[in-house]
Amino acid sequence: MKLRSVFALFALVLLASVAFAQSIETGEFTASPNQEGYSLNTGKGDRVYIETIAFDKGFSAPPQVHVFLSGFDAKGDETGTVRVHVSASKVTKTGFTLRVKTWGDGVVGSAWGCWMAVGVR
Repeated sequence: MKLRSVFALFALVLLASVAFAQSIETGEFTASPNQEGYSLNTGKGDRVYIETIAFDKGFSAPPQVHVFLSGFDAKGDETGTVRVHVSASKVTKTGFTLRVKTWGDGVVGSAWGCWMAVGVR
């Protein structure tokens, strides 16, 4: 009888770990003047490029989304400072909003990177 209890507990733990296993989805992005709404290469002050990213397969709850900048083509302001910030906002079960931001007098010709969503499906 004790062996059955151990086996049942093992099976329950195994099923629970499968049911709550983390799933990862990744993707890449490029923000450039070719895209509608891109203004990081003109003007001064705060400028933001926004893109809606849809997951290939939805999650059961909004996942954690991490965005990474892997490169950019930019010209700094009069001090040579280049300002670029990437982030994820409005994360839902089906996607998120990618934001690429610059500020000051710099010019960002383009920026590219990748993202990773981690959650339960």
